[in-house]
Amino acid sequence: MTSLFGSRSLRIAGMLVGIAGAGAANAAYYSVAAATSGGQAAIGSGLPLPIQANKTMGGAPFGTMTMFPPLLIPVNPNPGKALVKQTGTAAPLPLKVPPGVLLRVPASPKFVGVANNNPKVFQVRTKISFSGPANKLGTMTFKKNGWRTATAFTFMGAPAKSSAFYSNTGNRFGGASQTRIGVLSPVGVWVNPGAKLPCAAKVFHTMTATPNSGLCFAPKVPAHPGTIAAAGGGKATGGGKITKGTTATTPGLPGTSPMAVNVSIPNTTGLIAKSAPKAFGTLTNMATSVGFPWTTGMLTLSAPSALGAPEKFVLTGKDTRTAMGAGTISLVSGALSNRKLSGPNSNRSWARYTLPEPGPALGAAAALAVLALCHGLVRRRSR
Repeated sequence: MTSLFGSRSLRIAGMLVGIAGAGAANAAYYSVAAATSGGQAAIGSGLPLPIQANKTMGGAPFGTMTMFPPLLIPVNPNPGKALVKQTGTAAPLPLKVPPGVLLRVPASPKFVGVANNNPKVFQVRTKISFSGPANKLGTMTFKKNGWRTATAFTFMGAPAKSSAFYSNTGNRFGGASQTRIGVLSPVGVWVNPGAKLPCAAKVFHTMTATPNSGLCFAPKVPAHPGTIAAAGGGKATGGGKITKGTTATTPGLPGTSPMAVNVSIPNTTGLIAKSAPKAFGTLTNMATSVGFPWTTGMLTLSAPSALGAPEKFVLTGKDTRTAMGAGTISLVSGALSNRKLSGPNSNRSWARYTLPEPGPALGAAAALAVLALCHGLVRRRSR
């Protein structure tokens, strides 16, 4: 009797493990690899978010075509938050991404001089947290033909030629997924009124100081982003097809005083070494943005009337996963914006998920199911 029971238990346990193994091919959790995954964004050509170098070593705009920039929004350090789920039996497998898989909370503000890239601006200061997908929006699903768009978008509120164009490359995997952002300290943009760098305002002159250009001061233009980034948005029909972008507006709260500062900039990058109040008042730079879905295909963003110089970016993603779902999926997205003071620009976003193997969740569930069954059989035998 004992040997028959043991044989039956082993057969049932083996059958359950087999079912779990088959289920793993149809619905498996994958742990996102921290070393090669992450996210990144950029406003126009001069402001990467989080802040990093805004040009390649060769001087070209960073993050164009299939060349992703360094992804400074890392994978969530909590292993339980860094799992994605793949379902289906035919590649490319749909990918379910729960809230907060990518997470970054900065410890301190970052400054970057952008004058070499945008002569209308000296520097930018940010301290922004990122969490994607946004917990407010819940789990997001990327899938084959998960979006469908017109050939181009015209952004209402920016010049009519601003557009987002999804090329028909045959790789139509993607969907909508937006990022939660948190402004942890005021964002600042120091505008260049026409100074030639390097320069120093008279208040900073010394016997060896750089001569004053006469325009070495900076109006400070505040930015007040909303809580959900526009990029990655999309309006879906009942069939799940993306038909147009998602519009987001910022509150445009008054700026803090002083409204302008005298500056000392001993370089050509625009990074400010010293500043002192010049004029007091308030400024606002309200923004309206339209964001578009993520894709593994090609996306062209164009803002020909952008401040400083016309903008046109071509981004391309890819999907190198195997039929079982292991591998890397790289997605691109973007938005078109118009701001009250600084005008229109195009925004870019990148996300990469490297999925080396299914996570332990299903295996643990199968093991628990086997133990529960064996426990039940033991109880019945003991009666």
